[in-house]
Amino acid sequence: MSSSLPTLNEMLDPEKKQAPQSNPANKTEEKKEQPPVEEAKEEPKKEEPPLEEVEEEPKKEEQKEEPKKEEQKEEPKKEEQKEESKKEEQKKEEGAKVEEENKKEEEPKVEEEKKKKKEAPKKPREPEPKIPTDFKELIKEINEIKNQGNELFKNQSFEEALVKYKEAYDKLEKELPKINQERSYNPQSIDLITLQKQIMNNLSLCYSKTEKYEESINYDLKIIAMDQNYDKSYVRLFHNYLKLNKREQAVYFGEILLKFHDETKQKYASDIEKIEENKKILEAEYSAIRAKQRKEMIKSVAKYAVPAIVLIAAVLIYFFVFKKK
Repeated sequence: MSSSLPTLNEMLDPEKKQAPQSNPANKTEEKKEQPPVEEAKEEPKKEEPPLEEVEEEPKKEEQKEEPKKEEQKEEPKKEEQKEESKKEEQKKEEGAKVEEENKKEEEPKVEEEKKKKKEAPKKPREPEPKIPTDFKELIKEINEIKNQGNELFKNQSFEEALVKYKEAYDKLEKELPKINQERSYNPQSIDLITLQKQIMNNLSLCYSKTEKYEESINYDLKIIAMDQNYDKSYVRLFHNYLKLNKREQAVYFGEILLKFHDETKQKYASDIEKIEENKKILEAEYSAIRAKQRKEMIKSVAKYAVPAIVLIAAVLIYFFVFKKK
């Protein structure tokens, strides 16, 4: 029984166990060769894992389980966050819908306001303050030249007076565009326009005195274009056209003068008498012309009517006399 049990050394070193068994005689020798038990105790034991490492494994497992627990704790928080984000999105969608509805409601109001703005009359811009030009020096110069012309006219120096009036008119004509622009707000420009009419009247009178009737008529027509109530021009036009043997035009302007009020008629009483006389003469001339035209028409009718009557009579005689036979 003792021989079958393995020794301590065999247990520690299994290779020895696999060795072939020797004879019993040699057992004693083997026993002798075996080292003491104490020495066997001293043999190095198999290194076992340290306890610390063994203890670390559950710690690692615990560490692995901890994030899982944390994740499990965080999951309801994430779900809450998702629900909150969904609620916010729903609120945004509801807000967008409300804004769209408000826009749809506001669109007709905006269109109505635009229409009202279009229909509403725009306020006119206030005109900028205009600075009038000072024409005092110009008025003074023109008046001096005009007065020189008046003195020459009184002395019956019509040609020389005409030169002075023409000089004043030319100087005034250079400033006419500016004068007409400032006519609405500059009283000096109105004074210059009245001065212009006076100079043109004097020019027409001088041309009439020097028997230049057509030039006189041109200036009077310019005056009437500026002022239709300028009676002197109508009187002069009547006389100038008569002198040019144009009674029809003379009576035309004379009849306009007859439409003026009674004060002007009294002022030009002698001229109005001439206008009435020429009007009657003109009517007589018209009646004479009409009578002459009637006579000429009768002559032309008679000229062609007699042969026509003879021809008709011949045709009738032929049908009633010769046809019956």
